[in-house]
Amino acid sequence: MQKIIRRVATTERVAAKRAKKIKYYKQQADKDESNSTFLAQRRAIRDDISLAKSAYKDDWKLGPLAPRINHGETGDNHGAVNEARFMTSSAELMSKEQLAERCKWAGRLNRLNIAQGDRVVVLEGPDKGRIGKISDIDLDKAMVTVEGLNKSNVRAPSHMQAPGQPANYTLEFPLPISSVRLVYPVQNPTTGITKDVIINQLVATEYVRDRVTGKERWTRTIPGLSMAIPWPEKPPKEVKEHPADTLRIRVEQRTFIPTLLRPPMPESVLDELRGKYSRFRTRHEPEYIAAKEAEAQAAKERNATLMDSIRTPLQELHRHERAEKKKKGKPRLTLEMLEEIGKVIAKNRERTLNAAAMSSVEPVPATAATEVATPPPSEDAVAEKDSEAPTQPPAPSS
Repeated sequence: MQKIIRRVATTERVAAKRAKKIKYYKQQADKDESNSTFLAQRRAIRDDISLAKSAYKDDWKLGPLAPRINHGETGDNHGAVNEARFMTSSAELMSKEQLAERCKWAGRLNRLNIAQGDRVVVLEGPDKGRIGKISDIDLDKAMVTVEGLNKSNVRAPSHMQAPGQPANYTLEFPLPISSVRLVYPVQNPTTGITKDVIINQLVATEYVRDRVTGKERWTRTIPGLSMAIPWPEKPPKEVKEHPADTLRIRVEQRTFIPTLLRPPMPESVLDELRGKYSRFRTRHEPEYIAAKEAEAQAAKERNATLMDSIRTPLQELHRHERAEKKKKGKPRLTLEMLEEIGKVIAKNRERTLNAAAMSSVEPVPATAATEVATPPPSEDAVAEKDSEAPTQPPAPSS
């Protein structure tokens, strides 16, 4: 069974390593794609600026003799934006601080206080001061698309142009969140007149997170006024009915009643639903576990038998010697051994003294006489001693 556990651990480790490698290559591919998109966009901007400068110089120098660039092969695309410029910079090319700065007035990026359907006013660009509804929010780039505003003509690539179709088409370009502000009707408490007000700051309050579904809810509030701004109403989803749809009466009908007498499904269905022979499987039936343990025990016994049967003559001799030594037990010192040890110690001592040029060594007394100071007796001991002494009659007075 340990072999199966090790096999599963190895398989999981290899799968995790492979997934990490695939993720790394995917990130590198996305990064290369975003870099190429960014370079194409910069190249298109440089080309447009160069053409604009050239046309300006021709108009200034040649006057009425300047070439008419709105005619000819590219005449239909005159004034249209290159398709590469329509692709905005990807989120990988922006830091988290830049994304947070774009969303500063509307809260944090992961808790944004604007939604689709909000009315906003544009603060930059040719449509500055105009109000429109948000049609799309791109959280990865912190940009919003306002319905009907910030439009521009984009020329279609040659391979996408169909015969009879215009060479360019009009699209709504996204705007950074920092370039818009929320517009909401607020009633003046003094005059009682309700009119649109531009809200420059929003904060999230009354934050609630559902532990079951993981959904988050909060209230967007104007700081300083403690005024809650309601969220825009979401349009109801249009559900189209088809002939193959199941009727609600059939869906709500109870067709299965579980009982305690039989399982909800045959046991053989479990093997059909899961990978019975998967290398990632960790739970097995008791019969399978018992069979594997029996196989491991049989292999262990077989290995022990094989090791005993393939011993060499030298291994047999060493085994016999170890068995004989074990029978004798631990060795004990006899009197003869102790005498021989004493002789060797005396011989070594004599050799040491001769080397040090000493005839004999003064014996050191085993115990040295030491004077021990006796502490004075305590008052209780003196009193006890006086009580034990015999009392004598006082001497007669002369």
